[in-house]
Amino acid sequence: MPSRRLSARVALDVALSATITRSLLTADPAPIIAELRALAGNDRELLAQVAGTCAGYYRGPHTETLCAALEAEIVGAAAWVPLGQERRSAGIHGAPRRAVDRPGEAGRGGEIEPDVE
Repeated sequence: MPSRRLSARVALDVALSATITRSLLTADPAPIIAELRALAGNDRELLAQVAGTCAGYYRGPHTETLCAALEAEIVGAAAWVPLGQERRSAGIHGAPRRAVDRPGEAGRGGEIEPDVE
C-alpha cells in the first residue's frame, strides 16, 4: 500500500520546527526569524504556534537568544510559550518498562544462574 504524503500544512510545520531546532544556538537570530517568515508565507498562525511552542520547550541558558527573539518578534508566539513549557515539563513518555527489559537486570545479558541441587 502506498504511503500518503504529508499535507502542505504539516510539511510546513516540520520545516519551521527543523529550522528552529537547527538554529537554537545562534548568536544572531535575525536571519533565522527572516527565514521562518519566508518559509511561513501567509500562514502566520502556524508560524506563531511553532515559534512559541519551540521557544517554551527549548528555552534555556544556551538557547535564550533565539527563544527570546521568537517570542518577542513573531506576533502571537508568546501565547504558545506556555504549551511548550508544559510539554517540556511533562517528561519523556512511552510504554512502561518491566525490570527484565532494563539493561543489566535479570533476563537481559545477565549471568545464568547455575542449577543448585
